[in-house]
Amino acid sequence: MNKRPLILRTLIVLVVVGVFASAIHPLFERDYYETFLGLLVKPADPEEAKKVQADAEKLVKEAEALRKADPNLFQSQALLKAADDSGVDLTKMVKGSDLEDNRDVMSVIRKHASSSIRLGLDLNGGVEFILQLVPDEDLSKELGGEQTEAEKQSAAERQTNFDRYRDIAIETLRKRLEGQKIFEAEIAPSGDSYVSLRAPVVAKDEKVKLMNLIKMSAKLNFRMVHENNAQLVSGITPENEKNFVPPFGYELMKTSEFRPGQAPLVTYYVVEKMPKMTGKDIVSAHANKDQFGQRMIMLAFNSRGAAQFAEVTRENIGRSMAIVLDGQLYCAPRINDAITGGSAQITGRFSEEECKSIADALVSGSFPFQIKIDAVFDTDPKLGAANVANGIWVGVISLLAVAAFMCIYYRLSGFIAVCALALNIVLVLGALAAFNATLTLPGIAGIVLTIGMAVDANVLVFERIREELAAGKNLRTAVDLGYSRAFSAVFDANITTLITAIILMYVGTGAVKGFAVTLSIGILSSLFTALFVTRLIFDYLFAYTKLQKLTMMQFFKNAHYDFRAMRGKVFALSGILIVASFVLFAVLGRGMLGIDFTGGTQVSFNYVEQIPQEQIEKALAAAGYEGTVTYKYNAIDGAQEMEILVRGDQTGRIDSTASPKDLLLKLLNEKFPQAQFSGGLESSVGGLIGREFTKAAFIAIGLSIIGIGIYISLRYEFTYALSSILALAHDVIISLGIFLATGRTVSLTVVAALLTVIGYSINDTVVIFDRIRENRNLGTCKTFDENVNLSVNQTLNRTILTSLTTFIVVFVLFLGAGAAINDFVLIMMLGIVIGTYSSICISPQLVSLWHAKEPAANNNNVKAVKNSEPKKAAGESK
Repeated sequence: MNKRPLILRTLIVLVVVGVFASAIHPLFERDYYETFLGLLVKPADPEEAKKVQADAEKLVKEAEALRKADPNLFQSQALLKAADDSGVDLTKMVKGSDLEDNRDVMSVIRKHASSSIRLGLDLNGGVEFILQLVPDEDLSKELGGEQTEAEKQSAAERQTNFDRYRDIAIETLRKRLEGQKIFEAEIAPSGDSYVSLRAPVVAKDEKVKLMNLIKMSAKLNFRMVHENNAQLVSGITPENEKNFVPPFGYELMKTSEFRPGQAPLVTYYVVEKMPKMTGKDIVSAHANKDQFGQRMIMLAFNSRGAAQFAEVTRENIGRSMAIVLDGQLYCAPRINDAITGGSAQITGRFSEEECKSIADALVSGSFPFQIKIDAVFDTDPKLGAANVANGIWVGVISLLAVAAFMCIYYRLSGFIAVCALALNIVLVLGALAAFNATLTLPGIAGIVLTIGMAVDANVLVFERIREELAAGKNLRTAVDLGYSRAFSAVFDANITTLITAIILMYVGTGAVKGFAVTLSIGILSSLFTALFVTRLIFDYLFAYTKLQKLTMMQFFKNAHYDFRAMRGKVFALSGILIVASFVLFAVLGRGMLGIDFTGGTQVSFNYVEQIPQEQIEKALAAAGYEGTVTYKYNAIDGAQEMEILVRGDQTGRIDSTASPKDLLLKLLNEKFPQAQFSGGLESSVGGLIGREFTKAAFIAIGLSIIGIGIYISLRYEFTYALSSILALAHDVIISLGIFLATGRTVSLTVVAALLTVIGYSINDTVVIFDRIRENRNLGTCKTFDENVNLSVNQTLNRTILTSLTTFIVVFVLFLGAGAAINDFVLIMMLGIVIGTYSSICISPQLVSLWHAKEPAANNNNVKAVKNSEPKKAAGESK
């Protein structure tokens, strides 16, 4: 054997694994100040090194003093203020590249202090902002704020208009967070004029970044500076600036430039209050640098904005134009000539992080509101610590069960597959860390699916090797042929699922996008480990051992079931289940939608002893409430709250003296007297799923199905594509119908699980289609009908085996992972069973019906096959 390719391939594996494995570190968040001290430069001169260390420790002490005086300050804010007030240039003290400002240093420290993998709200909790939306003056007029009583709209009409603008603000916030790669935020209306925004964070100080991003209205104004500005501001100093009285229609604004070792340089401008134009016509914005390395934000206008900007600059040549964003003056460049190119730029004191945030905010849109942050809470994981711990242990146990099964069934080959599976998990986690993805429960759905697909790829190869060995090939030849002949099935099965993932990733939002990111990473990783790594291990065994034999178990030896004879009964059963599911959908109506879609009543209580979330949710369910429980903690005033979100309108439960809050308080104190629940607030909360979110989800699912159909049409035929799409619809409808029949409701995690069902089912179906195509090209059977039946039987071992291994993982989760993820796991179980059933009995039989009158082969060289009816039970093939 040529060892050079072997060594080269080994190096490729080591490099790939090394890169992604290193990305996982650190797994847990570190203290901000300790991280800062750990990033200090180490000068060669010991005395200079001691001075840097001493200066850094002095800054930390000053920052702690600032935080003690103002508990609202985060560590990063306090350290930045301490450094700026002292004129300390942190860029000279901290290791890093492209550090131009102390704010850049804060970003570097925050990144190093953060844990490598961002966990979602359901797994790790996060932060919640209660945002008050205060309409701007123009919006207030539109909502009826400055009309006579006779002219004012009704309260209902004003609220409808306000709700419409609030929905726009919510979707704008969602886009901004997605621009920062935070796809799993939960944003919902809360009360009449509030919005609740929850987001996962990997470091406590990341809340500062989120707060700044959220508060940014992204209102960009271009205002003119007074013609006699230099004369007007000549005597202004920081001490007397408050005494300055600007001319009518103007206001005093200033910029601040950091200078190492000196006080900041403050420059004053007298600026018109009324803008000449706004930034509403901006179509793109991105961070850039000028020839001197100074950061700036480049803007591009649409045709209307470009014409207006050209007119404004043409009329004001020789004057300075103030560029004001959200009330802050960033720069005031002098207009030397008319600017007709439809572009502008904002310069000023930006960190790289701030540049990107501002650019994202300008592109995502401005708010018709001023946003006030009313409260900030740290939130516990939705699933609860016990549920998360149980989920981890159960996941480990299920993976060990799959590993044991593979080793027992495939012996040495199974052990090789398990090694590849372990490597696959490392690569997936490393990629999540490297790409700043967030791991949530839907993301775990993607990992579960990729584990199943990784096992599936190995099973396809091993079953092909078994067939080649049974045909009399020696082991090395059988392995070569096994990998080459299984490649098309493995490739097609993974590509069809990847099509779904990519479309969902670019069109979907929220949890759907999080699921798609994880799934895409997992597919590419499983292809690499199953086809590249396992083959490399086999090559090492052939090169350095005397391996001559592979032993494997086998469920079905020469399976020859007559699936054609079952066709009528199978179609009838599926038809009954589909009709029953649609009847159930019609009867339930909106009643089948969970809190994520419908919203409900939110109640919060104070407590003395914390009760596990799962116990409270069980007590609520027993009393007929569908609700979720979250514990929140306000770091500023130390307040602790338990928040309950109950699905739907609770007015039907209310008598003349009790409110939903009173009813829940009485119920919980009776069930858990030790908690001593008291006080509390009550408000209505909208669903997490807005119009734009819902539209994007439907578009994503529709496009993914179309994409799968196009790919299968190109690789096979249109009838194959149509059959697979009908089978996918069959699987989703029946799985959802049975799920709802158990009394459960549809949530975001259920949607993610249904997407997993689509991916899993199409994977199974394509493998069978691949064998039908191969047998058709070989001319193995006389009729197409016989070809389909033979192909299903030939792939039966693989179909049952991969379904069984994935089912083991999900079933162990169902038994031990707790009630919090029970819905998610149940629909996964249903999807595996129904998807396997449709892959064997529905999609191949639909293809067979459409091709019933065609010959089985594509050529005239059809092999003779004994004309006998197949057995209706397992037996030896003739």
